[in-house]
Amino acid sequence: MKSKPNGKVKKLRLLLEFSKRIVAEKTSDGLLALLAEEAKSLLAADRCTIFILDKNKKILWSKVAQGSPSMIAFPWDKGIAGEAARTGKTLNIKNARKDSRFNPQVDRDTGYRTKSILTTPMKNLREEVQGVFQVLNKTNGKSFNKEDEELLAILARQAGAAVENVQLYEQVLEAAQDTIFRLAAAAEYKDKDTGEHILRMSRYTALIAEEMGFPPRFCENLRIASSMHDIGKLGVPDAILGKPASLNETEWVEMRKHTLYGAEILKDSTNELIKMSHKIALSHHEKFDGSGYPSGLKGEAIPIEGRITALADVFDALTSKRAYKEKFSMKETLRIIRDGVGKHFDPKVGEAFERVLPKMVEILHKHSDPAPAER
Repeated sequence: MKSKPNGKVKKLRLLLEFSKRIVAEKTSDGLLALLAEEAKSLLAADRCTIFILDKNKKILWSKVAQGSPSMIAFPWDKGIAGEAARTGKTLNIKNARKDSRFNPQVDRDTGYRTKSILTTPMKNLREEVQGVFQVLNKTNGKSFNKEDEELLAILARQAGAAVENVQLYEQVLEAAQDTIFRLAAAAEYKDKDTGEHILRMSRYTALIAEEMGFPPRFCENLRIASSMHDIGKLGVPDAILGKPASLNETEWVEMRKHTLYGAEILKDSTNELIKMSHKIALSHHEKFDGSGYPSGLKGEAIPIEGRITALADVFDALTSKRAYKEKFSMKETLRIIRDGVGKHFDPKVGEAFERVLPKMVEILHKHSDPAPAER
């Protein structure tokens, strides 16, 4: 007869399952919220706060402090959390109000009554303290015990590696984003459009994607990657880009090559943002009925990133003044887009566009192109 697992074994199994979830989380805010909830649940605590150590400023800060509406920050040589960060040791305080390191002002400000505190440092794989885990008040009214200390230490160890990975990911993402916007700005400068066009376009695509139900990470990546849709214009002659009149057939053939030039610039990257940018640069002029370019893709054969960007790009082009045209009225813009649904545009993208149109109009008004300077 098999024996039933005891409470500690059950908790360790839950901890193992939890480790799979934290690996999948790629944002600092999302990860910290997940860690706090898990610590609170595993240790049957009333509240949990996770403090991150800023070594340059020598402070501990937290945006994830359950029961507190705002960010907490204090010098890292203060309080119970500060001592755990400095010494690298776990502190199990049975009676907070009798401990000289406890700051009762937080309770007075929040109306909370802290009874017991369990605090442990959060370290990376190099044993460097990155922050502090702190749980308050067992829900059964008892103090935290040795088993709780062990569980929180295991959780903090997992969290330390996960937090460091997310921070590194965000640094890489920030660097990639900066590169992307600089390249996009170079293309727009050559095309005589403004940086406002990049900003509007990127926000339009993210709004539509969010409305279609795509996850936050996809929407954020699309916001960044869509700014590269016309990067291939760097390869198009200036005389064509700046022509203040309609292009002839020969010029149109050259202009359409910007999709291929863009794909060539962005190809073969392992970075997920650049890979998405490659898809968009190549496919944002494809049409849902197959009449677009460069490949004549049809329907869902067109990457969804390209289908969303196509509508956002046309909306911005119609509502903006360009070298070869005046801007269209909103009434005329909407007529053109609605007539293009099912032909130029994916109907599902069109439906999402209609629902977020008020927000897109707000962006359009807030980030309109600057008036030309007087001579």
